[in-house]
Amino acid sequence: MSKIRKDRSDIQVGNLEKKHKLKPGTVRNTDQTDARSDKELGSLHREYGEEAMKEMLGEKNDSAEVE
Repeated sequence: MSKIRKDRSDIQVGNLEKKHKLKPGTVRNTDQTDARSDKELGSLHREYGEEAMKEMLGEKNDSAEVE
């Protein structure tokens, strides 16, 4: 079994959606508006917190954690 790698905090939302094969617009702000595709994952994490990020990405496990 291979180790699951964390996503870097400087990855942009658009690239994150492509990497995980998510539909564009999947990552949203807490007010349910679409997050900008050029916004970095670390910025979203600082603004909304780790638990909100897991809910946004629909993660049940720690496969898409931020460094």
